[in-house]
Amino acid sequence: MDPQTPTWRAKLAALLMSTVFALLMAEWVAAELRDGAFPFLNIYRADAELGVVLEANAATATRSRQGRVTRLETNAQGFRGADWEPAPGDAPVQRRVMILGDSQVLGYGVDFADSVGPQLNVRLGLDWQVYAAAVPTWGPHEYVAALERLAPTYRPKVVVFVANVANDWFETSLPNRRRITERDGWASRVIHTDSESTWFPFRRFFMGRSHLVYAVRQLFKEGASGPPPAVAVSANRLVSQLPHLRRPVAGHRSRVTPLLLRAARACARLGCRVVAAVLPMDVQVHPQEWAKYRGDKPVNVRPTWVLGAALLADARAAGIPSVDWMPALRRASPGAFLPDDYHMSPAGHAAIAEALAPQVRSAALTPIAAIDLAQGAR
Repeated sequence: MDPQTPTWRAKLAALLMSTVFALLMAEWVAAELRDGAFPFLNIYRADAELGVVLEANAATATRSRQGRVTRLETNAQGFRGADWEPAPGDAPVQRRVMILGDSQVLGYGVDFADSVGPQLNVRLGLDWQVYAAAVPTWGPHEYVAALERLAPTYRPKVVVFVANVANDWFETSLPNRRRITERDGWASRVIHTDSESTWFPFRRFFMGRSHLVYAVRQLFKEGASGPPPAVAVSANRLVSQLPHLRRPVAGHRSRVTPLLLRAARACARLGCRVVAAVLPMDVQVHPQEWAKYRGDKPVNVRPTWVLGAALLADARAAGIPSVDWMPALRRASPGAFLPDDYHMSPAGHAAIAEALAPQVRSAALTPIAAIDLAQGAR
């Protein structure tokens, strides 16, 4: 054989190297075409109690329908912002606040600095610490579970329980672990007939982080499904199920109240105090929000605010300070919500932070004994 003629091994190596190079270039092009962003969040991890949490120390980017790119990074605890500091002792940290919520509190679609946590911190002062324990898909069950898991370590003085009218009332009957799981970093609905995913090396990267693979799967209609319908519930569904959702539960006006009271009791045992906040959905705030829902015919959503009003009444009856965010968001509208999404805009986050700050300051100074948790809200 001519020594100048490449061997079959050399030919195979060259073929593999050229293939790898071509795939890397294709991956780069696919990422560049979308500014390195995906249409949905892709850094979830399965959690036996909470359904899903976010990866710790992770970074990703999401792209809205109109092409707006938002970078999202998580800390060592799996939440947005700087790492949380464990409390130095068993007593609550006087100027520390924890906000419990879902994608709205997370600040989905806006930069972290524009979300409610940092905005509240600005209004309270730099000597306060505000931790947002928020994960998309979470509901009231997860707010309580997250409080019970996190508060003994971080010892907040005030805990804000954010009830989102858009979906939390639906989620009181079913905890997240029975609704949502994680598959390759994506949030996926729990379907008990699903078969186990076939494992292969680097599967999580290829199926969850590769822009090229995502583009190919989308081409063949097999891409990740993104947030399940329970997260992006329509106003029509809220209206149609209002008679069921407003039905009293265990003597309480609101079906969310038992979970709010459970959070308040857990907090009282730890020396902190709960503040209840009720967040309306965008079309409840301003009729102009209907314009972005081209497939939905506007319906009369005014009666649905009875849900938020009932929870606020229950909170007051139990001695739990509460905040109705409807007036603040109406003052900031139009423009309190994103133009292509149901999540709040920077203006919306700033508005609710402004309304929340006085209640947080007051709650931090009010003795825990002032809460009548034995009777609850009737």
